[in-house]
Amino acid sequence: MEDNANFTEELQKKILQKTDWYNNTEFIRMLEKYRLLYSCVKNLYDLLIQKNIIQVDPYRFDKKISEITVPETGPFNENDKSIVIGTRFSDYYSMLDFVCTYTRFSVDNINLPKIKKLQELNTCFNWEEMSSNSTKPNTRGLYLMINEARANSPQIVQSMVNDHMSRCSQTVAEINQMLNQLIRFQRELYKLTIRKDLLEHPSFNTEKAMESSENELSEIKRIFAEAMGKKPFYTELVNEIINEDQAPNKNALRAEVMAKLEIKDTVKKAVKKSIDTKELLMNSVLVLGALPPTYHSFIEKMEVNNKLLHTKNNSFFSKLLDALRKAFGIRKNTEILKVPFMDPVTKHKTTKEIQLDKILSDINKKERLYSGIAAKGSEYSKIQAASEDQILSFLGKQISENQNMYNTIAALDDYFKTAVAPNDRPKVKGMKLDLDTMRNTIINCNKKRGEYQAFIEEAEQMKKLGIEND
Repeated sequence: MEDNANFTEELQKKILQKTDWYNNTEFIRMLEKYRLLYSCVKNLYDLLIQKNIIQVDPYRFDKKISEITVPETGPFNENDKSIVIGTRFSDYYSMLDFVCTYTRFSVDNINLPKIKKLQELNTCFNWEEMSSNSTKPNTRGLYLMINEARANSPQIVQSMVNDHMSRCSQTVAEINQMLNQLIRFQRELYKLTIRKDLLEHPSFNTEKAMESSENELSEIKRIFAEAMGKKPFYTELVNEIINEDQAPNKNALRAEVMAKLEIKDTVKKAVKKSIDTKELLMNSVLVLGALPPTYHSFIEKMEVNNKLLHTKNNSFFSKLLDALRKAFGIRKNTEILKVPFMDPVTKHKTTKEIQLDKILSDINKKERLYSGIAAKGSEYSKIQAASEDQILSFLGKQISENQNMYNTIAALDDYFKTAVAPNDRPKVKGMKLDLDTMRNTIINCNKKRGEYQAFIEEAEQMKKLGIEND
């Protein structure tokens, strides 16, 4: 019994260390992979829309997403391919957006059922087996449509499509490998929970359970609901616990469990080398690659909100003016919104005139730029080829522009909520969650830029002191 207690204690230490590693290292890497996948899928989706191969899903904005769900994967009539694949690919694209923007990547949230959902989502369009001979309707249908778009496009677009499909295949394979490793960890976490919450429960008869494997299984079943609540009973994992407690080779089984929980250090310790400061700086640039999904959401929501605003202002006189402009070929003046602003420092309130179409155009440009950075395309390569001072200047400009954009969008969010007609206010698309995501990204980018500057300053100080920094 003391032997079991010591094993549980050592097991708990290992699992706490691995949990910390997942929450602070591996899940960050997984989220970056999902963002890259989303960026590639978005570009392919936009291309199919532009080529009129699929239509925009008219119900897309009516679909409320609150959890990870998998698009339909069943067979369909080939005559309906454009509509069916268009809808399913749109659902897939929206779900990736949800995963990147609203899913909390942590050990307590990404549990076994959620891992299964992510795996199903990853394979509803099988990027690793994209071909016209695929037995999966979604994969075959999407491949034929992408092939159609690729065939009638310039060489540069064809290269882009090939690159995005290759990146999707590689990224999904990497994510699935990470999820498979996470499954193994979650299994051990489940077993530890039983050891702590059930085997140490006052109602558990340890002496009787240790008499035989059958008795231990009987005792676990007897108080499982009392000790574990609504947690599912996984027979296979319970049997593993019993074998680790009582099997003749229990020491070997325990050693195997401990080996599974070892954290593989990806940092090479054998060879010391100087830090690549440009790579350190480019890591700050890559943070901007997280913004496209958020910016895309801003565009969609502001367009919806602006239509609601027009509904309020769609008076008979407004319609008459529009008709006269159209009849005489008079260009309509650019729409200006008078939006209340509050200075975040002085708290002084002012009113600013905002040209909405310019804001949307600026956001669209940023979205395209940051999508290229996330995909490590030509935009990323141009920045990487610049000097460190130029990259630092670029970062400073982006952080400043994004902060100004944040303040403007936040003001517009408040404006739309009060400016539309009262009966239309429940239809207004709120942007607070998107704004929170944007703010966190700006903070993260600025933090990494600060780390680079601190490292450079420290290196210069050490150089003045005659100390070489390895």
